[in-house]
Amino acid sequence: MDNFYCKADKINLYKKNVGNKPNFNSNYTIIKINDGKYFRIVALNQKDLKVYPLNYQIDYKSKFDYSVNNDSLCVTGDFYAYRDDYSNSKLCFKVINGSFVKTNISETSPKSTKESNLKKVLIPNSSNYFLKCLKSNSQSKCEKLSDSENHVYKLDDVKNISPEIYGVLSDNKINNLNLDGVKFLPNIGSSQFIIGEKYHDTDNGSTTFFYLIRIKPKVDVFNLGESYAIDGKYNLNYKDSMGNNKNIKLN
Repeated sequence: MDNFYCKADKINLYKKNVGNKPNFNSNYTIIKINDGKYFRIVALNQKDLKVYPLNYQIDYKSKFDYSVNNDSLCVTGDFYAYRDDYSNSKLCFKVINGSFVKTNISETSPKSTKESNLKKVLIPNSSNYFLKCLKSNSQSKCEKLSDSENHVYKLDDVKNISPEIYGVLSDNKINNLNLDGVKFLPNIGSSQFIIGEKYHDTDNGSTTFFYLIRIKPKVDVFNLGESYAIDGKYNLNYKDSMGNNKNIKLN
């Protein structure tokens, strides 16, 4: 089991839900956990008080379909797990022999296949975009703004929209990073950059590692660590592994 679900704050959350009215499969209560980037799902059995985690990170905009009279939990949207991602898909699950099991998968592709429809992040941009947004906006508004100003694509989405760019992302320098998502920066002359994201679960919660990747005219990869900031003049600031401030001029 992902150790995310075994942390003390999660156990306290389960305890708070003990005694709540079941809303799934006769005896279960579905608990949605906001991990800061996505939803995590847990089913709490109100009879034996066991919990069953669904080991996917699920996009906030996804639609959930479950009821106390149905033993299937279905979700339509985007799913993230190690080497098991789904985009714009409907997955259904049942609790079988002590764990959630996929019972149905319906995948659909984005309608648009034009590279020009790739969303570019708004500059200035930084790794703490969402936290800055929350200082002056509601979470729901920040989610909508993030979709247009700080959009993160899964690699499968890029493959469907632009096979050409996906081919570049298959370069060994990039492929070996096992990225979970990428953000496209506005084009700068003949150069094209993306920010790669790799998610890790740690004892202190979820952590994201960032990479600056030039995909045109040649492939270059820069490890940005856990944070970065790009100003309005396309200066990218980050700290190296020794904690020293570094700057890259994007051109």
